[in-house]
Amino acid sequence: MNSLAKRGVDLMMAGRGRIAAIAVLLVFVLLQASVGEALFSGPRLALFDAYERLVPRVRKSGPVVIVAIDEASLAAYGQWPWPRQRVAELVHRILGGHPMSLGIDIIWPEFDASSPARWAAQQHGLTPALHRALLELPDHDAELAATLAQGPVTIGIAGQRDDRPDHPGPLAPTRLIGGAPRGLPDFRSTLRSLPILDFAAAGHGMLSIDLDADGMVRRVPSVSLLGGRIAPGFSIEALRLAARSPWLTIRLNGGEMRGIELGPLSIPTQADGRIWVDFTGTDERRFVSAGDVLSGRLPADVFDQRLVLIGVTGLGLIDHFNTPLGVMPGVEVHAQVMENVLDGRYASRPDWALWAEEAITLGLGLLMIVGLPPLRLRWQALAATGLLIAPCAAGIAGWAYERWLIDVATPVVADAAVFVALLGGGLAEADRQRKLLRSALEKQKLLAATMEGELAAAFRIQMGILPKAEDLLPDPRFNLEAQIVPAKHVGGDLYDFFKIDDDHLFILIGDVSGKGVPASLFMAVGKALCKSCALREEFDIGEIILRANTEISRDNTEMLFITLFAGILDLRTGSLSFCNAGHDPPFLAVPGQPPRQMASIGGPPLCVMDDFPYMSEEYQLAPGEILCLVTDGVTEAMNSAGDLMGHERVEAAFVQQPVDGDARSLAHLLRGAVAAFVDGAPPSDDLTLLAVQWIGV
Repeated sequence: MNSLAKRGVDLMMAGRGRIAAIAVLLVFVLLQASVGEALFSGPRLALFDAYERLVPRVRKSGPVVIVAIDEASLAAYGQWPWPRQRVAELVHRILGGHPMSLGIDIIWPEFDASSPARWAAQQHGLTPALHRALLELPDHDAELAATLAQGPVTIGIAGQRDDRPDHPGPLAPTRLIGGAPRGLPDFRSTLRSLPILDFAAAGHGMLSIDLDADGMVRRVPSVSLLGGRIAPGFSIEALRLAARSPWLTIRLNGGEMRGIELGPLSIPTQADGRIWVDFTGTDERRFVSAGDVLSGRLPADVFDQRLVLIGVTGLGLIDHFNTPLGVMPGVEVHAQVMENVLDGRYASRPDWALWAEEAITLGLGLLMIVGLPPLRLRWQALAATGLLIAPCAAGIAGWAYERWLIDVATPVVADAAVFVALLGGGLAEADRQRKLLRSALEKQKLLAATMEGELAAAFRIQMGILPKAEDLLPDPRFNLEAQIVPAKHVGGDLYDFFKIDDDHLFILIGDVSGKGVPASLFMAVGKALCKSCALREEFDIGEIILRANTEISRDNTEMLFITLFAGILDLRTGSLSFCNAGHDPPFLAVPGQPPRQMASIGGPPLCVMDDFPYMSEEYQLAPGEILCLVTDGVTEAMNSAGDLMGHERVEAAFVQQPVDGDARSLAHLLRGAVAAFVDGAPPSDDLTLLAVQWIGV
């Protein structure tokens, strides 16, 4: 068993990529366990909103009716606030419809200035008789208070976190089972309606809702603390009156809330007493217009045995909230909470959610670290994508079927970072190995010694296998020139060109790692295999280079590699299909204009990575435009002072090309510029260039 565990540890710690990935994984797991609830709250809430939008709650029944003081009501009965006498008439008509309870999402902290006596006190010049008559009329606040006392009515109260004075006011009695609650929203004082109204109502519920950091409503408190007293939320109090429950029963465990009982209703809550709202979008079927109620245009049974809420929804009034499913009036948020309770289907964040999320992060991360490195790069990406999609699907399924709010965004982000670390570390290790390999090859080349005659023969053989521009049959659609100057007797640069058919010209330039005999032999093999792959009636240059990479790598016992640029020029259109395998980008020149280098995505040199999916890229040559391919023997040509030719001097040579110049003149001009710069210094590298000008048709 110990041996098996040791093998597992050795496997996980093998390679820089795995070590980096383990470090990233441990950091994320520790952050989740310590400060994850706060640190990752933004992505978590965005994910929960996505759940709501993707699988919103389906409104199965309509137990709640909202009487909306809407635009039509305001147009018919005047601007808000209405006289309390009119509100009393509205409440009276609703109670006459026999609702189970009525909740009023309105606070009246000041006296009604339109009451007859208060209006008369503000007027001057009234006759004594008129003044006495006004004093004998009913007070609007008293009328509303009398109407509120006629049924199971809940009015709203608002919490304040300052020390403004207020009257204590009545609250529903509560029973605590399991200790005293902690972590509840805490308010020092309240904003309540006038005492005459406050004491007339049977129920009093908190309207205050603490928004999330982004200003969104996702949770509402079931109960709050008001100066040390427990106050129910507005929707909870309306439900209590509907259930005819004389008190609230609060169940706790170690100070954390577990739920509320209202007679036969049992409502689960989060530990801080809040309830996640399972929203639907705004539904006009919930609403009736207050104007229609006052005018008597509604059916007699519209409120019968329903939960009724009164709220202000008219434009320009501020009682609106942002929710995951859009902006909606506050009274509709309370209605949705009541629907959740009556449907018995709640959104919840289970107690086990945190450790489950940490387990997902750790499990997926370890699976990536152990399972991905043996795979090829393309399969690593596919496998990692599948592993990251799996928790997303599980999170959506948990929401759709159980309304669980499970944060899979944090594990996905964490394990994506693990994969990036794994991949980056692996590539860094591969790059280090490549540099070590190149260094070793350079040392081998320095130790290689051949006889002068053999080198001369090798030079003649090497030059003999390279094509010459004059070997091509004349074609008015293009011209080209190729030149090669080995740094030693033989070199590792290569070029090739030939027609695949009458309308397609294949061009190739490459640079084998190193110099001398090994590079020249590998150059000959590479050139022959590339030509063989290109002559198989294949016009996809990416596929040709992929096949060539496979063929050249097969017997590469010396571990050489080739940087290469290859292309197929359509002589009819000037369209160039090309592939860059780690080679310097070619220059593009129009006689008389500054040159530029061709941008490309490219890929690694041949023989560096097996089965790399080389891509075919496209470029459209303009008539007369010259494509100039060079090896680094041009840009890195060195003079006796150790200075390099560089791109700027190369581009300056291009500018000297006459307006009527062609590929041949450009090649001779560029080679002459290099010779002038080097000024007799020993060549530091092989120099090869291939210039092709598409003339057009």
